[in-house]
Amino acid sequence: MEVIPLYTEEDLVHRLQQGERGAFEEIYRRFWPLLYSIAFRRLTDKEQTEDVLQEVFARLWVKRETLDIQNLKAYLSSMVRYEVIRVITRTKSPIQFFEPFEAILLEAETPDEKLIAKELHEWIFRYAETLPAKKKAIFLLHIRHKLTTREIAEQLDISQKTVQNQLGSAMQGLKTNLAPLVLFLLSSRL
Repeated sequence: MEVIPLYTEEDLVHRLQQGERGAFEEIYRRFWPLLYSIAFRRLTDKEQTEDVLQEVFARLWVKRETLDIQNLKAYLSSMVRYEVIRVITRTKSPIQFFEPFEAILLEAETPDEKLIAKELHEWIFRYAETLPAKKKAIFLLHIRHKLTTREIAEQLDISQKTVQNQLGSAMQGLKTNLAPLVLFLLSSRL
């Protein structure tokens, strides 16, 4: 059995930048379980999760010479979250799109992630201002106060079906308008 030395993250990044395949394999082995967990928790689909990880590790290898990585774990986690957002914006229904997206934004760790989260939260609330009054109230009760459609219906004294229709319409508009912005912000940072 071959003994593999334990390299620090800094050593692994340096060796990766030099094109050492063994360093890349060690990064993959060391971080794959964590990254899989991050992606699967949001996507809940094994194939999509594996596709995300394949894309992240492929991009890591391709861009290895130009990467400026201070914290490998945080960098890879961010890459996974960004790729998950890309998948969500392309494939999920409006409400499925927003819920994992919101969780990802709340977990922002790096300065870039925090800046993106702040910009997107501001954009979401600007979007709410464009909605008709009833739809805006429903949207904000759901987004800001985390109320269910039943709770919103009770609070506004309207049918739950009306709330579902209005919320669905608002979320579809959000997805349509927000997806290009998300992709732009993410692609400008990677």
